[in-house]
Amino acid sequence: MILNNMSPKIICHIMASVDGRLLTDRWTLPFDGKSESELLGIYGVIGRKLNTDAWMFGKNTLTEGFFPKKFHADVEEKVSQQKSYVAPRSSKRLFIVADPDADILYDASDVRGDDIVTILPENVPAAYLEHLRQRGISYLFAGNDGCDLPLAMHTLSETFGVKTVSLQGGGIIDGAFLQAGLIDELSLVVYPGIDGSASSPSVFEYTGDDPFPARGQSLELMSVETMLNGVVWLRYKFHRKKMR
Repeated sequence: MILNNMSPKIICHIMASVDGRLLTDRWTLPFDGKSESELLGIYGVIGRKLNTDAWMFGKNTLTEGFFPKKFHADVEEKVSQQKSYVAPRSSKRLFIVADPDADILYDASDVRGDDIVTILPENVPAAYLEHLRQRGISYLFAGNDGCDLPLAMHTLSETFGVKTVSLQGGGIIDGAFLQAGLIDELSLVVYPGIDGSASSPSVFEYTGDDPFPARGQSLELMSVETMLNGVVWLRYKFHRKKMR
């Protein structure tokens, strides 16, 4: 499929320790006795300033925090014709999740009040789509394996009218968007603390075969802002070279 340039603006909005790690429960505590949660709240305040049409987690982040159970289809009948489904909408903003395994079991149709749109593989069981429709959850398709992110973003724009997305991690989904060359801005909120472990997840964690997932991309610093309690907000614009 040949896509036109219709795609939302993607802002990767993430909070990390000074060594770029994401597990907040491993970060050192503020020096002055303030609570860690007080500093973490600054990230959410900044996120609302971005004023995007939609926000997005990776699958691991969503299941760990909201929907831990898995869906199991009794019959593996596949869908013969893949077509996006737009559920009745009740929120101004949308929440997006990529689910290439098509197995998140939902007990609600929203995340923090925002209607869910899930990105699926084309070979999804028909019973799973029925589960989503019964829950009032919208869905779209991203190739046979559910990992065609350019196609997914095109559909979000064309079918759902999404113009801007706040991509909020974790590192695996951030890395996938990085490798696909889809990120337009990086909104990096730096927490004044350290993890220190080489094994902790970081801002970008590409897991595919490309040895240079950021090749041809460079960053232009747009702004630096010192927030409360030593938190720093850095904004970068992505520049992408056309690869031959």
